[in-house]
Amino acid sequence: MPKKTTALSRSVRASLRSASNPVAASLATNAPLKRSKPTLAELAQLPPIPEVLRPHLDILFVGINPGVVSGKKQLHFGNPQNFFWKGLYQSNLIPQSIAPEDGYKLWSTWNMSIVNLVQRTTPSTSNLSRQEMRDAVPDLCRKISECRPKTVCFVGLGIYEIFAAQTKPTPGLQPVVYDLSEAEAGKPPLRPLAPNEALNSDEPPQFAYLFVMPSTSGRTTTYQNPEKLMYFKQLRYIRDCVSHSPPRPIDESTLADLGPQHKSRYFKQE
Repeated sequence: MPKKTTALSRSVRASLRSASNPVAASLATNAPLKRSKPTLAELAQLPPIPEVLRPHLDILFVGINPGVVSGKKQLHFGNPQNFFWKGLYQSNLIPQSIAPEDGYKLWSTWNMSIVNLVQRTTPSTSNLSRQEMRDAVPDLCRKISECRPKTVCFVGLGIYEIFAAQTKPTPGLQPVVYDLSEAEAGKPPLRPLAPNEALNSDEPPQFAYLFVMPSTSGRTTTYQNPEKLMYFKQLRYIRDCVSHSPPRPIDESTLADLGPQHKSRYFKQE
């Protein structure tokens, strides 16, 4: 009785290679069947990721737009390769490590939240035109003016570049603030911060600090994760100063010590 075999004969493989059926071609070459990538039109059908806003957030994070993994999962920074959630925990901005699926704790427990500049899901930020991003700025201004956060953190230099119409912004705490007293927020109402302005009033500040950090995407290689973590630590220091009652002044030397300009002291390759 002939033995059973799972191997395909050479002649069968040859005929399969010429077949137009992708499954047949995969069998012929012993290659795994490749899944077709979603098109831009298919991704555009995904709904926006839900955003939760509440008054006087400690930090409002601003991402650029959902990637494929985030859009499909309907989660902010949903790709496990993204450093965002790790950065929050490792910098002590949040007291426990959480997965993107538990991101709701950011606003339900720790008074922070996340919005996107553009709601459309794309495979890459390169699929967004600068005009599309500029067109989204008024809606972002509306969200900031309505929820009146203490600090707005832009997770990506390119986002702030569009938002502030500023070429090549420097990461870190910005020299201007967002003026919350402006009634019209179609254009970002940015102005310099007066010395000790945040400390001279018993009323809630009429402005939001602006902080810019490198993108936490795994595709961003200009800044490695140990450097990205330093910006999270700077942000934690700002949060602790601003949220203290009464607010404490932000010491520039302390902020600088936490920053990546002191690589010889803080930046260690493992």
